[in-house]
Amino acid sequence: MTESKHSGETVTHALVTLVDLPGGPGRAALITLDNGLDHTKPNTFGPVGLISLDNALTEALSHDVSAICVTGKPFIFVVGADLTGLPMISSRDEALQVAELGHRVFRRFGECGVPTFAFVNGAALGGGVELALHCTYRTVSTGVTAFALPEVFLGLVPGWGGAYLLPHLVGIEAATTVIIENSLNNNTMLSGAQVASSFRPWDETWRSFRPATVSTKIWGVPETSRWNTTSSLSLLGTGAATAASMTLLASALKATALA
Repeated sequence: MTESKHSGETVTHALVTLVDLPGGPGRAALITLDNGLDHTKPNTFGPVGLISLDNALTEALSHDVSAICVTGKPFIFVVGADLTGLPMISSRDEALQVAELGHRVFRRFGECGVPTFAFVNGAALGGGVELALHCTYRTVSTGVTAFALPEVFLGLVPGWGGAYLLPHLVGIEAATTVIIENSLNNNTMLSGAQVASSFRPWDETWRSFRPATVSTKIWGVPETSRWNTTSSLSLLGTGAATAASMTLLASALKATALA
């Protein structure tokens, strides 16, 4: 087990791999989140994990990349903040530092100057969903079994951007269902298939990518940009970028350039 000596945090490391994209749009930096443990001990974000993600993004930007992607280990994207560290926070200032660190790191994915893609390949809760929301685009595998912002169930709010970003992406009604109603209804989780079939961005200029045969969904791509693929991104958690997922990414970059 990899742990932070000063906090007992099981650190989720962010590992960078450079991938040549098919069709000529350049290279992508694929950031894989992995705490080194199996799926029964999922990825979480504590302070050290957030710093690792921050460093990985800096490393990715140091290369000449056309896009930056983030995904998880097998079956797991990220299930949110490392709540085991809460008893070790002894003051408001310490809590504020962790909150601000998450905001600063996640915001970089939306402001770094190149398109960013979240490939949600497995369970995504809380901060994991929020990381995806900060990216330019995001896909959710239909193999995902748990997708939620469960903070209200715990007496909290989605504090790393979820309460603001999700309503702007899918509309207030759908966001209220995910953030409040599902949380108070025995902490109901969405499956990847439910995400793909239920969410519709309210901004008609940037509609969902939802061809009938696709098994993943990408939010934020012009509706005119439809790609003929049935590939699932559920294999991305291995740290190796599959040909299908990179073809999807290359198509997105080309569509963005033409939009």
